[in-house]
Amino acid sequence: MLDIRWLEDFIVVAETRNITKASELRNVTQSGLSRRIQSLENWAGAALIDRRHAPLELTEAGHKLLDVANEALGRLNGVRRTIREDQNERLRSIRFAAPHILSVTFFPRWLLAIQAKLGSTRLSVTSDNLPGCASLFEDGGVDFVVCLVDAEGAILRGAGRPLSIEGCASISIGKERLIPLSAPAADGKPLHRLDLNPRLSTSYLAYSPECSLGWAVEDLVARRPDLVQLHSLYDNSLADGLRTMALAGLGVAWLPLTTTHNDIIRGKLVRTGDPRLAIELDVRLYRPAQRLGKKAEELWTRLNTEGLEALLSPVALPEIATPIHAEDAQMLRQ
Repeated sequence: MLDIRWLEDFIVVAETRNITKASELRNVTQSGLSRRIQSLENWAGAALIDRRHAPLELTEAGHKLLDVANEALGRLNGVRRTIREDQNERLRSIRFAAPHILSVTFFPRWLLAIQAKLGSTRLSVTSDNLPGCASLFEDGGVDFVVCLVDAEGAILRGAGRPLSIEGCASISIGKERLIPLSAPAADGKPLHRLDLNPRLSTSYLAYSPECSLGWAVEDLVARRPDLVQLHSLYDNSLADGLRTMALAGLGVAWLPLTTTHNDIIRGKLVRTGDPRLAIELDVRLYRPAQRLGKKAEELWTRLNTEGLEALLSPVALPEIATPIHAEDAQMLRQ
């Protein structure tokens, strides 16, 4: 088997044309260097150095091998540098995967806080649906998955198959609330009502089947047979798409409080239905069992020992023109 040290020795001998100088540069005894050159010649099946001359000369076979040795070692050293640079970058970085909604509502504030507390850290967020995030997590493509989880477990069940994050260590890093919202009628009341009367119907703006928020909403609706019949006119995989339709007065939609509180404050959207129709969600961060990079481990440790409050400062709500539900205001300040 070829030993890479033999090639390195051979290149130095070819450059110095002297065994004594080469052995000094290679930090090995002359006899040890000579044995390694002989081992390389045995591997090649031919003499590589003409020892009858002083200074030494390469044989024809030696010249052929020297060209290949220089190219091979150059490429190997280049690959090694790239690997080490990638590894160093990996140790300094933190990679997240999260559903699209959290890229809008949660990460802008949170990433700034991480940079402020952990110093120079390369942060990346890959947005995908929840099964896609779990696949990245399983393949080692990210350090953490951040997702929304409901108390009923409908979101984790909704994928239709076990997700790789299930059973992994996790920590709560935030709260979210889905609230049924409608554009207001002229009198300020909801244009689309969620009455507890199954004989009535109302226009409903639904999440697309692949959206995990929709799994929580559909679970709630299935558990409320007393609810008005929901007539679905439109669906979208993004909460902001449903928000646009709700603002246009096309129906009722369960929307995240963090993206709609300004609409509520300004009276563009109003709560509809019983307050118990709101869905409480936990923002959870999941990690794998294996050890992560330095910065990722530091973040996990700080969250477990100091809590989320060590990273985030309270949110200042805008000036309120229209009253906002007290519980909603409290959640936004957390």
